[in-house]
Amino acid sequence: MMTKPTKSSMWLRWPGAALMAMAIASQGQALAALQVQATRLIHQGASPSASLTLSNKSTLPYMAQTWLDSGDQSTMPDDLPMVIMPPLMRLEPGEEATLRTIYAGSGLPDDKESLLWINVQEIPPGSEMDNVLQFAIRTRIKLFYRPPNLGTTLDQAARSLSWRQRNGMLLVTNTSPLHITFVHVQGMPSAGPGKQIDLDMIAPGQSISTQLPTVESPSTDTLRFGYINDHGGVSEIDNVPLAH
Repeated sequence: MMTKPTKSSMWLRWPGAALMAMAIASQGQALAALQVQATRLIHQGASPSASLTLSNKSTLPYMAQTWLDSGDQSTMPDDLPMVIMPPLMRLEPGEEATLRTIYAGSGLPDDKESLLWINVQEIPPGSEMDNVLQFAIRTRIKLFYRPPNLGTTLDQAARSLSWRQRNGMLLVTNTSPLHITFVHVQGMPSAGPGKQIDLDMIAPGQSISTQLPTVESPSTDTLRFGYINDHGGVSEIDNVPLAH
């Protein structure tokens, strides 16, 4: 009998014991039997659906359960205006399958990008051996719904970020309608090597601040940063002016 996982990512099977689960972060993707062939998915608003490939890299058949959430990984909401299909499937060893996101046509903003999360929970076959520890990884990747006619590209949005340094803090403001995910941000002082600055992702219309490393303040004049582009690669932007 199959138990419906909620926040499950590790399944333990012991003789006479119930199926138990505990959450593991999505960095377990490298160890997962079911591999999602993307680090993110962009659902373009002009298209009725977006797709990504799921592969079974193991020598055993696996079930896969899929769902979306809006950021709380402990929930399986059923009221989102977007779904992922199919919600449950079986993959034979070496088999690939296509997952599709479908938007209801309303319910998400049409003037800015929205962020949801794709969850893929693998469900391993039962073991015929006693005292076997079975791992089943849940993979989570970002899903961006990008409405049509926003009038900008991700590269333009990244280049339009406003950067300011004040009192040992770095403030960045995103006036664009797109999310920008940083890979690295590095201050470029007038003398000496630069140092990494801690930033993750900035949402549309958001301003975030972070403490500058001591060696960066107050001598940093410009910075450079890398962000994840629409293809999942890294794009670099150099010589970004830093206001004081």
